[in-house]
Amino acid sequence: MKRRYFAASLFVAIGFGWLTLGGIPYEEYQGVADFPPEAEIGSEAFDNLLVKTAETNNTATVVYPIAAIAMGDFGMINPATKLTVIETNETSRTVQIDAYQMQGAEKVLYVGNGQRAIVATLTQQGQAALTVGAFKEDEYGNRWRTASLIADIDAQVLNDIAPLWHYAEQLDTVYCSGCHAKIGANHFTVNAWGPVAKGMGERTDISEEDLEILIKYFQANAKDIVKH
Repeated sequence: MKRRYFAASLFVAIGFGWLTLGGIPYEEYQGVADFPPEAEIGSEAFDNLLVKTAETNNTATVVYPIAAIAMGDFGMINPATKLTVIETNETSRTVQIDAYQMQGAEKVLYVGNGQRAIVATLTQQGQAALTVGAFKEDEYGNRWRTASLIADIDAQVLNDIAPLWHYAEQLDTVYCSGCHAKIGANHFTVNAWGPVAKGMGERTDISEEDLEILIKYFQANAKDIVKH
């Protein structure tokens, strides 16, 4: 007997179109997609990340936060943001963020020109401290400019992004693959992954913090970021 297949349970509006995420057997859809399992990842997985941060010494030239961290009065830095270390002392690091800013959204720093993966959110003080380039219009009529910020942080960080991506892959296995076949990060663009992953996250018990890490993983490996 042929198995009936039902289009996967998540439809996400992107621009003027709709995206359908894969397909699963109808029998499984009834028991899984409508009522996703209450999967959870053990705290020891994140604890392993904390252990890895202890390996980041004072000679590290590039570091990555494992969670959202404060940069004094300047705002917040998102997890997985690449930070170039300018100076290190016993209690803090002075780091530089090199990013992009879109006209009309000056409170936000993005990973790239036209790429809406948020790396930091800024206060008025943070915006005033930026070193910026000239705005240039993209093919969609949005205007972007380079933006760099030097700030102090005192949070635990990694000197290698790999352990954070390993944790993100565990999150993907636990929270995503229980409802549908695993979707490669290169399936969507960096701009599509934000709403897609948030829509999927709403169907699970994943925490906001873990969802942010998962989104950053997908965006960093999106089809228009990494050549596969």
